[in-house]
Amino acid sequence: LVFFIYVVSAINSTTDSAFLNDRIRMKLPFLFLPFAFSVFANNISALQYRLLIFLFMILSFVTAIFITFDFYSDYIDIVNSYNHGHTVETPFSHVRYSLMIAFSIICGAYLFFKRFFLFYHWERWLILAATLFLIFFQHLLAIRSGILALYLCAGWFLLDQGFRKKNLKASLLIGFILLLAPLAAYLLLPSVQMKVNYMRVDLKELLVKGNASYSDGGRILSIQKGLEILKEHPFTGSGIGDLQTEMKVKLENSTENPNDVLLPHNQFVFIAAGTGIFGLLVFIAAVFLPLFSKKHLRNPLFVCFNIILISSFLTEPTIEEQIGTSFYLMFLLLIYVFVLFNDDEGSL
Repeated sequence: LVFFIYVVSAINSTTDSAFLNDRIRMKLPFLFLPFAFSVFANNISALQYRLLIFLFMILSFVTAIFITFDFYSDYIDIVNSYNHGHTVETPFSHVRYSLMIAFSIICGAYLFFKRFFLFYHWERWLILAATLFLIFFQHLLAIRSGILALYLCAGWFLLDQGFRKKNLKASLLIGFILLLAPLAAYLLLPSVQMKVNYMRVDLKELLVKGNASYSDGGRILSIQKGLEILKEHPFTGSGIGDLQTEMKVKLENSTENPNDVLLPHNQFVFIAAGTGIFGLLVFIAAVFLPLFSKKHLRNPLFVCFNIILISSFLTEPTIEEQIGTSFYLMFLLLIYVFVLFNDDEGSL
């Protein structure tokens, strides 16, 4: 469905063939990967599945170790850079990376409670230690998309334990952590303090002075301009191939002085502005359709993965980059197909 939204919208695109071709190319995995993953069906065992989850979590942990070392080896300069809207260097897009770290934390918790180990039972405690380190690392990074996704997942666990499982002790513990963790992170981690202070200045510049030259201001302005394009072309959008051209005109004629010509920093607005209200409705249906299965809704890994990605759609065009598309489809399909054919993958 996602692929064909873009293909149909290509009919309405006339000005920028290079951008259009790039959008279609970026969506080809949405056409082919579901067929590729259908080969797995009953052919992947629980051990193989958990080994893949474990491999992803360990790779994330290793990169986190190296980035933490870099952070503290140049501590003063990096912390000061947070006060100017920058972050410590990550392997690729820092927002997508933070989403992967959030999911790695959920993977670690999943493996721990599933009592996963390779050779010795005590290995699960190492998995727990690595998971706790990743929670610390997520706050050290101070990338809001990843932190928000992590807390939303914790909020889902709180509701699941409190209302569905009637486990009051677990829900109270999660609630206590949700209250304490952000306060502790702000008090103990300068990167979090700098990020919060920068965000305050950024929003003040936009809301009070009408200046969108800061990063958050530019992102908010890009969403506003995307909604303006939707209002002008409510049914068909600008045409997905013409969206970049339309945004450039909107931003260059704005009074808020953005530093860059940004595409809408919201996946839903991106789709709406490019393909119109009908394209948006099909996209929403495609994204939420996998969650209409009761069996999958009982699986915490699947639910949390969707929480992480869908929450990122509100502040980023997450699947408009190759790394975002790969992350989204690989794990969405892997978990969906495995849970579909395995009855022991319910709630933790």
